[in-house]
Amino acid sequence: MGRKRVSFSAPASMTAEAALVLPMFLFAGVILMMPFRILDTERQMQAIVMSVGEDISQAAYLTEEALDGLGGAAVSAYAEAAVRVKASELPVQGVSLAESRLLADGETIDLVVKYDLKLPFSVFGLDSVKRTNRCYLRAWVGSDGNGKSAGAGSGDDEDPIVYVGRNSTRYHVSASCHYLSNRLTAVPFSQIDSYRNQDGSRYTACARCGGQVLGTVYIMPAGEHYHSSRNCSAILAYVRAVRKSTVEYLGACSYCSGG
Repeated sequence: MGRKRVSFSAPASMTAEAALVLPMFLFAGVILMMPFRILDTERQMQAIVMSVGEDISQAAYLTEEALDGLGGAAVSAYAEAAVRVKASELPVQGVSLAESRLLADGETIDLVVKYDLKLPFSVFGLDSVKRTNRCYLRAWVGSDGNGKSAGAGSGDDEDPIVYVGRNSTRYHVSASCHYLSNRLTAVPFSQIDSYRNQDGSRYTACARCGGQVLGTVYIMPAGEHYHSSRNCSAILAYVRAVRKSTVEYLGACSYCSGG
């Protein structure tokens, strides 16, 4: 009894479809991966911006006379050169620090870096996307020896500038008083319940950014909330400079007022 030979052959149309589908599938995969590439570059750029901001903050721990020489064009030139050198291996172009305000008041560092993030290939005619990273810090200006920081009490001597936090029960003559510290600490979100602020209270979620936690959160010694973004607007607005007459009823901080 003879055997029947069975042969399998794919129609030519199926082969053509496979040739078309595979490139489209690969292209879709690359498109889906692109947001992760953008986020990773942004993460690296933020680390660079924070590093440069902290360098300026620490370098400002000088005498008032030296600080005056550090400010203005010199510190701006350093910041731009440092950011460009550190970011030279990243796929970015058109880096601009034009909106930055560095030590304009003698103690505030607001480093704003705008740039074009280059895409690996053009998408619908788009070759890059505009991104912004920001670092907001207070300089390590310390104290001038009489309980006031550099710049504290500026303006009218009879009604000087003092500083208050969002829920302060005292006013502070030094913006760098540790009770006003907004220095951030990155901690794992999984361990947030084990951390306490300087009052011994647990941290709760920030109403503005606390619902977007990805794994790491940021806390402040005198803060009440944890933040998913170190650039949260609630952090940037944490300390206010006001006239003493408007908050004198609070009483002076015993630590920075020398009382």
